Amino acid sequence: MHEDEGRRVLTMAVGQSDDVDPRIAVAQAIEQCREQMGDRSPNAGILFCAVDSFQPVLVSRVRDAFPGINLIGATSAAEVSSTAGYLEDSVALALFATDNIAVGVGLATGLDREISANTRAALDEALGGITTPVRLCIVLADPNVAQLVAETLNSMLPGALVVGGGAGRNELGASGAPTYQFCNERIETYSAAILVLAGDLAVSTAVGTGWTVLGPSGVVTRSAFGVIERIDDRPAAEFLRGYIDVSSGSAPGNPLALRDPGSDDWYLRVVLRSDSEGRLFIPGGVSVGATVQLTTTNPQQMLAATADAVDRARAAFPADAVPAAALIFSCAVRKYLLGTRSGHEVAAARAGLPAALPIAGMYCMGEIAPTGTAANSHFLNETFVTLLMGT
Repeated sequence: MHEDEGRRVLTMAVGQSDDVDPRIAVAQAIEQCREQMGDRSPNAGILFCAVDSFQPVLVSRVRDAFPGINLIGATSAAEVSSTAGYLEDSVALALFATDNIAVGVGLATGLDREISANTRAALDEALGGITTPVRLCIVLADPNVAQLVAETLNSMLPGALVVGGGAGRNELGASGAPTYQFCNERIETYSAAILVLAGDLAVSTAVGTGWTVLGPSGVVTRSAFGVIERIDDRPAAEFLRGYIDVSSGSAPGNPLALRDPGSDDWYLRVVLRSDSEGRLFIPGGVSVGATVQLTTTNPQQMLAATADAVDRARAAFPADAVPAAALIFSCAVRKYLLGTRSGHEVAAARAGLPAALPIAGMYCMGEIAPTGTAANSHFLNETFVTLLMGT
């Protein structure tokens, strides 16, 4: 909690529980938030919930506890907070109380049929009555459309920071069991929940991976959304030959490092599989002309990258402001690769932040954030994203 001319401007309270009964878990998270909020009333919130624990009643319990709250959320592959650290099969709740920061929420539905118009409608819903410039847009989207939603929001919110991730599930891959996104009383699949914050808000973000490049680089010469067809004018799978075999499935420990034409910033894209024609199937799209290179990592490098991302987010935070809250979006692949050391990632992040700073977040099926010096946000894989907020 911080004061600005005698007013408390931004507070985030965090609750988390992995009780075997999700209804008890959300009740415990609500009570933890109430204790931290004191006499303040939250006007916005985010609910992260394990897909196996998710029930519509959990959303209504939060909204009944805090009438009028603007609530978004999504299912997750794991949940994190400063209250309980790293947990799987849990419920994590982050509540915001603001005085001079305008908030709004919207839900883009039917994204398997139409992206641009439906995202525009959700953004208009979120912006209803907001007259100050949007500083931050948090988006939780179905992973199959997360990249297209992020690109659409970039174009519709110039100057705003777009951060978030693809809703989680238990298995890896570009398709499979549904994920859920929700906004207030509406719960959907193939959708995107949007929370916008406008006004006197200070923000910073940084990403970390921990992967290093391996072998020669190539250039994507033919691609479509969800597939890289040719690299250096040869079947794309030939580029990986001699290093890894993805004909029978994913190789999450060796994603592709990609650099778009005209950019100096690298990002990761996991290869899901290849086919008999030598095509590489990926979540999201890659531009023709992008430079591509294979990567490798180990747990020590991954955790070091997490700590470094937190340090860079703190260094980038406006000098005349103090962080009041942190959100984390990390990749589900990272938890699989870290295994029993998954909890060390949250510990590494907390070690780089003030001890009293509230933290909440989830493990995603793809992350959304800017990379390096880029102004627009990108759809990322196998990446750790830190977001700091204050006034």
